[in-house]
Amino acid sequence: MGFVEFHKAKDSYIWDKFRDGNTSAFEIIYERHINFLANYGNRMCSNQEMVKDAIQDLFVDLWRNRSNLGNTESIKFYLAKAYRRNLIKKIVSANKFNQQIDSFESVNYGFELSHEISIIDAEIEEEKLTQLNKSLNKLPPRQKEALFLRFYSGLNYSEISEILEVNPQSAYNLVYRALEILRERMAYKLTTILFFLLHIIC
Repeated sequence: MGFVEFHKAKDSYIWDKFRDGNTSAFEIIYERHINFLANYGNRMCSNQEMVKDAIQDLFVDLWRNRSNLGNTESIKFYLAKAYRRNLIKKIVSANKFNQQIDSFESVNYGFELSHEISIIDAEIEEEKLTQLNKSLNKLPPRQKEALFLRFYSGLNYSEISEILEVNPQSAYNLVYRALEILRERMAYKLTTILFFLLHIIC
């Protein structure tokens, strides 16, 4: 199977071919997920070189260890989990903090809603977009990350729980509490909040 044909294949098939050493499968994994990983990294770390290095290290390690990797039905989930761990290690090492790898409180996880999105409700003003951006960035880091993984990345709560190293109920609670805080601060209907989150451009 060539590079073009892989675009139509399921994740599990592409992953298996990659583990067998198929370079086209490896290329499609990179092309399909590089923007997501860069966006994810840029939200955790303002150091662009560190973000790029973490991505490069991730794919180098994947190729070197491909024959020893396990199965996956979602490549995005697999990469997000591995990349997050890799980048946080770099952040912790660079800052020389003596903290656990799963501690996310020191990471500046940011949101910014695009000002160029097509807004269904024409009466939603620029001021409200700015206000929502500010409200998002006042959320605790883990709540912001959980929102990103749920609404931008489309991961389910089970996958989010593994990435954040919490149980599924805790992952759900992070998202639910974040939405409640936004609704209270903005005095918007929940459907309006969800609409904006589903149109985050990273």
